[in-house]
Amino acid sequence: MPELFKMPQATPTMEVGTIAKWRKAEGDALKPQDVVAEVETDKAVMEIEVFDSGVLLKILVEAGVEVPAGQPIAILGKSADEDFSALLASLGGAAPAAPAPAKASPAASTPSAAPTPSPEKGVAAPVARAPEGGLRPFTWAGEAVNSAFMELPTYELGLLEAAAGAAEGPGSGRAAPAARRAARALGIDLDAVHGTGPRGRVLRADVEAAQARPAAAPLPPAPAAPKSEAVKNSNMRKTIARRLTAASQEVPAFYLTAVFDCDALVAFREQLKGAGLAVSYNDILIKGCARALVAVPEVNASWGDEAILRHKAVHVGVAVALPDGLITPVIRDADKKGLSTIAGDMKDLAARARDRKLMPDEYTGSTFSISNLGMMGIEQFTAIINPPEAMILAVGGMQREPVVRADGSLGVGWRMRVTLTCDHRVVDGALGARFLAELRKLIEKPALLAA
Repeated sequence: MPELFKMPQATPTMEVGTIAKWRKAEGDALKPQDVVAEVETDKAVMEIEVFDSGVLLKILVEAGVEVPAGQPIAILGKSADEDFSALLASLGGAAPAAPAPAKASPAASTPSAAPTPSPEKGVAAPVARAPEGGLRPFTWAGEAVNSAFMELPTYELGLLEAAAGAAEGPGSGRAAPAARRAARALGIDLDAVHGTGPRGRVLRADVEAAQARPAAAPLPPAPAAPKSEAVKNSNMRKTIARRLTAASQEVPAFYLTAVFDCDALVAFREQLKGAGLAVSYNDILIKGCARALVAVPEVNASWGDEAILRHKAVHVGVAVALPDGLITPVIRDADKKGLSTIAGDMKDLAARARDRKLMPDEYTGSTFSISNLGMMGIEQFTAIINPPEAMILAVGGMQREPVVRADGSLGVGWRMRVTLTCDHRVVDGALGARFLAELRKLIEKPALLAA
């Protein structure tokens, strides 16, 4: 008996998925654990398997279409000659057939083709129309205002005199009869004549003066308006927008900035390189943050309405940039791993993250995150907390600066600025400062990390 094959929820955060590629065609035989399709989720491209033998009778959703989890995407059966017409008819128009083409330009859409969304599903908010008499609808940035979202005046005052002049026709009512006769005789456009009479009325003398003046040079053509391109949001970009918007709106964040002396850190890494260990500054930071989280366990926590959850394990997430967003692979139990192990794990996770091959448990479950933009020439920045974590560390680049040493002498040293974003519901200022002080000790005396 034919049955529906529905879009699975491939990751814990997946709400919709895009069919990236069908690996089987209609009529192909299937066996258990065969991959029928590749689905782009919010973080990776996942392979979708079947668990029973059968035949792929019908593909309901073409490649490139975004489908909510749980919606049918194909029909499976036991044999190729099974009749699935009744099942197909029962679906009606539920399943999309092909990806919708992107619009060439947002400016090309009209209010009737793209109405302002309403806060209630299926109910369009009223947009007032302009009455007669030179008034026009109130707009914001060139777009129609939805009264359900913004409490603003319904109309703006238009240029009433211009509207009246347009209704009467060019030159009518603002030129003296003698001026109109002279303009017809001399072939002069009254609209191009500057009037010197009362309220700008064009007089015969104005027409004669216009004839005596040389013709003005034609104006250069106006430059063409720049064109825009509509780039469809990927599932990853939608997830980033949803999660970080919620974080910025719901988390009462504050920021602590510190400058670390990195002279010993630079020397320590040179020693590791000399010993044949390919360890980056970021790997050392991961280890340092993990040790600091153990030393100050109150910050390795998450907010809950009834209780703060203090995590026993230390899982450090590290932001990795992708072409259409970013992902945060997780170094699990980072406090228990050596620097060389962390370096190997990070290299493997970052490579598979860029290929969109990470499994869900490799980019979820972090208790603390690091975002490092130092390699891109950024000296200092702030990062948005990755919920449900309580902190994230933004790391700027190391650079050589003039410094005053402990003995009062002047010199040049390596310095690095870091900014800790804290969820004030979990971490107070003094507690966040304790964490940074512990991290400073480990970065400025990195030999402690090798112990």
